[in-house]
Amino acid sequence: MQEEEERYVQIIKDSNRKLVVLKLLSNFFNHKDFVGVLVRTKVIHSLFQKNQTLDINKLELFHIQFTNSLIELFQKIKKSKEQQYTLISDEIYINTDIISKLDFEIGSEKFVEQTREHTRKMSKKIEQLYHILASDSNSFFEWQDIMSFSDGVKSEFYREISIEQYEKLALVNRSLYENKYVKFERKLLGRLNILNFNIKFLCGLVCNNEIIEVYEFRDSNDKFIFIGNEKSFYFLEDEEVKQVDLSKNNSAKGEIIAQLRHKNTVLESELSTIKTSLPESVLEVLKDYLNKISSVDFLEDLQNVDEQTNILKTMLNININ
Repeated sequence: MQEEEERYVQIIKDSNRKLVVLKLLSNFFNHKDFVGVLVRTKVIHSLFQKNQTLDINKLELFHIQFTNSLIELFQKIKKSKEQQYTLISDEIYINTDIISKLDFEIGSEKFVEQTREHTRKMSKKIEQLYHILASDSNSFFEWQDIMSFSDGVKSEFYREISIEQYEKLALVNRSLYENKYVKFERKLLGRLNILNFNIKFLCGLVCNNEIIEVYEFRDSNDKFIFIGNEKSFYFLEDEEVKQVDLSKNNSAKGEIIAQLRHKNTVLESELSTIKTSLPESVLEVLKDYLNKISSVDFLEDLQNVDEQTNILKTMLNININ
């Protein structure tokens, strides 16, 4: 009698351990069918715990035939998912660190302020050139402060264009004002004077280290270009800008930052579902398992081992990867 009592206590204790493991797995996967399995297993456990007249060996047999296989399967899946979770988390961390470093290096806000200052200088330079041309003066003129801006930012911010695109923009035949300092399309210079040289910087382009800067008038969408190596200014015609991207400049490193941020968004979405997403084969087994242990005649069939082998074999043979 004492031996039976000790066996009963031991089986109940072992069963409680199984419930703890199932609870941990249920919390990890957070799947309704797994919660259902946990609840049903608790009901079966409670049934034997409260009724010592029942054959306690059937509870042990239940865990041997069913619970152990389920735990083995989902512990393997959990280990695999934890590895995936760690890999994805590490990648997000590394990406975030790179983003932080690149963000510090490029200083996009600084570039915006620099272009504003550059535009102010260019406006004053154009006005100075206008007066030199209008008076046919030999006044001294210096390009260095204008060219030093593009020299400092072109590799990081100016957009690469092809030789064909560069030539289409630069090789134009226009009526010009020119002197030893500059070439100016006549109607462009007149328009600039009328509008009080009020311009805004649109973007910078570069081809084999040669730069073209694109400007707009503040009162319209009309555009003109400054060709650095020629020190020339021309209206920009619609035909000339086809297939040329004139959107605002972004840092080359900024493009990398955008890509990494997008990647992190995708990874974070994947991370949020990695625990709850299960292969279809596992979901089917879990559903079959829950249906089996929830059937009315389940306990009566416990000793009929052959009837359970299909579910167990499916569980143990699932390829987790």
